[in-house]
Formats: sequence, C-alpha cells, structure tokens
Amino acid sequence: MTDLTTLDFDSIKSNLKNYLKEQSIFQDYDFEGSNISVLLDVLAYNSYLNGFYLNMLGSEMFLDSAQLRDSVISHTKELNYLPRSFRSATANVNLIITDSTASSVIIPRGTSFTGTAGNRNFTFVTGENVVARSGSALNTFVANDVNLYEGDYVSDSFVVNTADKAQRFTLSNKTIDVTSLLVAVMEDNGSNLKAYKRVDSLFGLGSASEVFFIQPTNNDRYEIVFGDGVIGRKPKNRAIVTIQYRACNGELPNGIAIFTADGKVGTSLITNVTVNAAAKGGAISESLDSIKYNAPRAFTTQERVVTARDYETLLVNRFTEINDISAYGGEEFVPPRFGKVIIAVDLKTTDQLPPSRRLEFAEFIKQRSPLAIDPIFVQPEYTYVKVTSKVRYNINQTQLTVKDIQFIAKNAIQEYSASVLDGFNKTLRYSRLLSTIDNSQSAIVSNDTEILAVKSIMPSGSLPQDFIVDFGVRLKDDIPALAQSHPEDEVSIISSSNFIFNDFECFIQDDGDGLLYISTSSGGQHNLLREIGVIDYVRGILTIEEFLPSELIGASIDISARTFDLDVRSERRTILKIRPEDITVNVEQVRL
Repeated sequence: MTDLTTLDFDSIKSNLKNYLKEQSIFQDYDFEGSNISVLLDVLAYNSYLNGFYLNMLGSEMFLDSAQLRDSVISHTKELNYLPRSFRSATANVNLIITDSTASSVIIPRGTSFTGTAGNRNFTFVTGENVVARSGSALNTFVANDVNLYEGDYVSDSFVVNTADKAQRFTLSNKTIDVTSLLVAVMEDNGSNLKAYKRVDSLFGLGSASEVFFIQPTNNDRYEIVFGDGVIGRKPKNRAIVTIQYRACNGELPNGIAIFTADGKVGTSLITNVTVNAAAKGGAISESLDSIKYNAPRAFTTQERVVTARDYETLLVNRFTEINDISAYGGEEFVPPRFGKVIIAVDLKTTDQLPPSRRLEFAEFIKQRSPLAIDPIFVQPEYTYVKVTSKVRYNINQTQLTVKDIQFIAKNAIQEYSASVLDGFNKTLRYSRLLSTIDNSQSAIVSNDTEILAVKSIMPSGSLPQDFIVDFGVRLKDDIPALAQSHPEDEVSIISSSNFIFNDFECFIQDDGDGLLYISTSSGGQHNLLREIGVIDYVRGILTIEEFLPSELIGASIDISARTFDLDVRSERRTILKIRPEDITVNVEQVRL
C-alpha cells in the first residue's frame, strides 16, 4: 500500500520499492548499484519536485497561505482592497520671501526645498500653489503653515489606443505616493484638456464622470484604470494621458527639521524657512502580513462604518501615521456620551492628537458613518506602570557588577514595554514580565517585583478644579480601613507624589473605605487632613473635587494605584507604558 502522508525523496523511493516487491519481473530493484535503482531515483526525484511545485501552487491560491507578493496583491483585487503605498514625510513650515519688484508672490506647486538629516539630504516639495501675503518689513512676503512633502515629482505619459484591448496604464515607479496622483487627459490634438479625479467607489458615477481608479499590479507597481463609458468616462482614442505623482523615500526622512530653499521663485527669493513641525508620516509600502490582516476586514466594511471595528479598519488603511486606534461606544465613555462613537488615535510621531489631524480624521470618517451617530476623536490617555524590582544574582556565576545587573534588568523592562505594550487593548502579563527580568542575564536567580498603575494630573490656575482619573482597570479593595492617623507603613490603595498644601508637604491617599484624602506625614505617622473625593474600586475611577494645591513640586502630580489583578490590561482610550523614570531596580548579591 502506498504511503501518501510523506512526500520527501527517501519516502517516495521507499514507496516505489514496496510496490516492486509485489511483482516478480524485476528482482534487483533493492540493489543500489543496479540500473533499476537509478531509474527509481529519477522517478522519486521527479515526483518530489512535482509534489513541491503543487504544494507551492496550492499555497499561492489562497490569501492566508500565499508567500509571493504578486499572489497576495492578486487576491486583494478580489476584495477591492488597495494596499498602502509609500507615503511622503510631511513637514510644516513658515516662509519669508523677499522681492523688490513684485506686488504679490505665488509659490508654485513643486517648489523644492532640501531637508538635511545628518549627512543625508532629501528633496521636499510644495503640494499646491501657495499665495504669500505682504510682510511687515519692506519688500517681504510671508507664507505660514506651508506643507512640504518629501519626494520628487515624476510624470508618466501614455497614448490611448482603443484598439488594444490589453492596454494598461502602469506607473513606472515603485515608491509612488498614491495620494499625490494627478491625472490629465489631452484630447482633440491638445484642444481639450481634462483633469480626472480619483475615486474609490462606483457610487454616483455616470457615463460622463471624469474619474479614474487605481489598483495594484505586478512587481510592486500601481496602474490607473479609467471608466468604460458606462461607469466613468472613457478617454478618446489617441488621447494623451499624463500622470504626475511623487516618488519618495518612505520613513527615512522622518524627523528632519532643517530646510533650505533650493532657489528663486521667479524673481522672488525665499530667505527664511521656520519649521513648525518636523517631517513625519513617511512610510514604506504595506507589508504582506498587514495586507493579509487588513484586506478581509476592509472588504467587510464596504467603505461604510457600522461596528467599532469598521472605524478602526478604515482609518488605519487611510492614514499611515496611525500607530494604533481604539473605537468604542459612547456609553463606555466617562462620563457617558450616548449616540456617539469615541475614537482614540495614537500617532507614530507624537503622544498627542493635533487639532488639524483630528479634523482631517473626522471629515474622512463622517462621510462613511450613519447620520444618527457622531464620531468624536479624543486624545489617548496614558496609564503608566511603575515597576519596583528586587533582583538577586549569583556572584559566583558572573563577573558583572551590581550596576551592570541593574542596567541589564532596567533595559529588559524597557524592551518589554516597547514590544508588548505601547498600544490600545494591550495586556501586561505579570508572569512574563518576571520571566523577562530573570532571562535578561543568566546569573539572575530570582526577582521580587511590584507593579503600580500611575496616572498624572496637572492642576493649574488659581481656582479649585475637579478631576476624573480613570485607571481603566479594577483596583484592589481588600485592605483594612485606615484610621485618621495611622503608621506610614500601613498599605493604602491610592498614593501620590508630593505637593504643597497650606504650607505642608502633602500627598493624596485613600482610606480603604472609598474616600480620598489630602494626607501629610509626620513622626512616622500618616494623617488624613481633608476629604477631596471618592474612589470606585471596581471601575477604577477616582473623582477629585475642589482640588487646589498651593504649589506643585514637580510638573504634575502622579497618582499610583494597586490593581486588583497583577495582569493589567489597557482598554478603551488607554495606552499602557513603562517610563524609564518609573523603573526602580535594587540588586542583591547571593552565593550559590
């Protein structure tokens, strides 16, 4: 009986030998030096290659198992998904122009600037015509909030041949930023010039709609697709199609904050470039793993948003600068916002969500959301994790010093934060954090680690303020209630960094019974001075009322909390993060 469970070379040859055992014509099949053995090698080798080829062919037929980029791209076409292209890094600048002869100055689209990062230079260009206004100084003009896009403008031209049914308008460059596409069609020997507009769906299109579609094609390139005369206007025969776009360097120019103008603008000279925002948002084309994950989910959205996942999928696919995103119903917000969808966005280049980006995201998603549901973009909230670890290491196993072990352990904790946390809906696994510390150096034998959740508040002004501090996780609620005056080594669920209140150095503390107090320390005792709020241990929410410290000792007040579970999960709009300043490692030497 032939064994079909294994298809390696030796197994195939063994199957052939077993087959020959059942007949009497060939008697020397099992003799390695015989002619029939050589033929068996050829048959086994050919069968092995065919098996390997068919296995690879079968794998490429499905999106989940495909390995070749062209195969993955082909499957995404069936799902109407456009993989993200390269994206130009974008900087925002103010310009001062000098011109003694002009009454007005227009900086044309494509005006080039040089951005410098170390010993490398990158070309940045304006994306549209910019009108400069008169400056305060004589013969000067000013242009504020000008966006500069990294890359060079490239043009491809084609002549439409309607007789060629296989004609394709494939763009020549692999590093195209598809958001920069401009398509012009010149007909009737140049007397009729039409600007075509990019669209992503068929809604509202007729036979006269001057639109084009873009889709991926082989070899990491993109192609332009025009209408067929029924849906979308079809260019005339012998029309000249000119396609202009930016070819860029992806993420390499990110962070550039030094720019110089490359030359004059007509008779005008750009004399000063002031940077408002360094270059950011540059990205390379979408990876295969990302395409496999996003394509089916983008297909289910059908360019409209119904579920929270739809909001997340459409925004991530459209805006490459988004590092992570969390969308949830307004009823889960604190305080509740019924009839709303709350969207928290974490950008790659900043911890905040600038108003300009918030407006752009809102305009994009509003067109695709139900009329009765309003999307609200909110700043991400950070819950920091304070880690205090006592590490023991065997001094007989290494020549490293206490400071070396301390550095290694701290670095391991920071790497754990960067690789596992730093996003929405992430979970800090306590046991894995301990394993990370133990495995950071072979001489470490054990560690005793405590974690606390930390949130920051920044009181300001001269009037009392109310604060709602949402840790987003359940807090411990099983400690005995604290007396008005109690030993300072008695554990509380809530504690804070120090601040000045009524000329005393104070801190915030809970009494174990759901009340928050301003407390002070004296003679080894903690004294509860004034009630300032309440705490919901189950929801992890602190409500602080009428709070006005006399003076802050630091830039903010850090409030620490003991969590109910040692595994801490960030939910809704919260991002977990371990800051370097929140890591304390004490090292103990042992001999084993």
